[in-house]
Amino acid sequence: MKIMQYLYVLTSTPKDNYYEQFLLSLVSLRLLMPDAYVILLCDSKTKNTLIDKRKEYEKYISKVVSVKAPDTLSQVEVSRWLKTSMRRLIEGSFLFIDCDTIITEDLSSISKLNISIGGCLDCHSLLDKHHNKKMFKENEKKLGFSSHLSNKQINSGIIFCSDTPDTHKIFDRWHELWLFSKDKNIIRDQPSLNMAIYENESCFTELDGTWNCQIISNYLPFLVNAKIIHYFATKLYMYTSPYIFASEDIFNKIKEMGTIPDFVYKLLQNPKSAFVSETRIYAGEYMFAVLDSDLFKTLFFLKKLLPFIFNSLNAFFSLLKKFGKLFLIRRNKRKNAFKYYN
Repeated sequence: MKIMQYLYVLTSTPKDNYYEQFLLSLVSLRLLMPDAYVILLCDSKTKNTLIDKRKEYEKYISKVVSVKAPDTLSQVEVSRWLKTSMRRLIEGSFLFIDCDTIITEDLSSISKLNISIGGCLDCHSLLDKHHNKKMFKENEKKLGFSSHLSNKQINSGIIFCSDTPDTHKIFDRWHELWLFSKDKNIIRDQPSLNMAIYENESCFTELDGTWNCQIISNYLPFLVNAKIIHYFATKLYMYTSPYIFASEDIFNKIKEMGTIPDFVYKLLQNPKSAFVSETRIYAGEYMFAVLDSDLFKTLFFLKKLLPFIFNSLNAFFSLLKKFGKLFLIRRNKRKNAFKYYN
């Protein structure tokens, strides 16, 4: 029986926190799967920085594959270049795992699914319900892609890939389309991945959301049985993760120590409960319409960057609310109707 492999792709410098995210995910995997065969694929520049306080990973990794990326690419582009190249650089079947993840269950059952290539829906949502559907479609229009016709957007953070001619074909096409999209100033790898899948739909299998439980949207139905929690640690201006492992403080502590702190190890014992104490859940189309609106985003930025203006606006709308309540109460009294307003 061929061994199952678990693959991380890393492009990092001491100035960012990508290595720390990778180490945290790697340790979480090892706690549950001490005998797993884990590969790190990185570019040679990143490999040269994995020294001193950035070499703790060596205790947990099975194999390192270091390759020279084109010098003309930026760090972000090197990350995408490696990711879209991983099928030709790694022999055998593998489960690719993004660095901003925490492993919460044994992953070995992935090899029993008997599939060629698989991934999960982005934000656990069909495209017509996705909060970013406008951006996805605009990117596709710019690139001349048509994968939106499938009404699906596959997240590229977790991908199972067998070693077959079909998967090599999809990955070669993914890489080719990514190079094309890069030249069109679209660096993200998901548009090209989804187009490559759309052109080869018969080879692709949609995985259950428990394999890529994305703590950003629609994740609650998958959390209790989640195998991998994907917490989106990269800085998103309109998103604050409720997941403790997405904390910059934790990454900075790992960077400072070079190891996983004891309190983080303790959290890893029960990673599905590692949420901040003050967390609210919102649901319903009206609420989503508000949260996804430019008005809400403007208010968010005002609170974050110009709190005085936000507080002034809030005080003004509080007065409007009071006058509105007074008007409704008086109107209902005239109609002999009894209603209560908070």
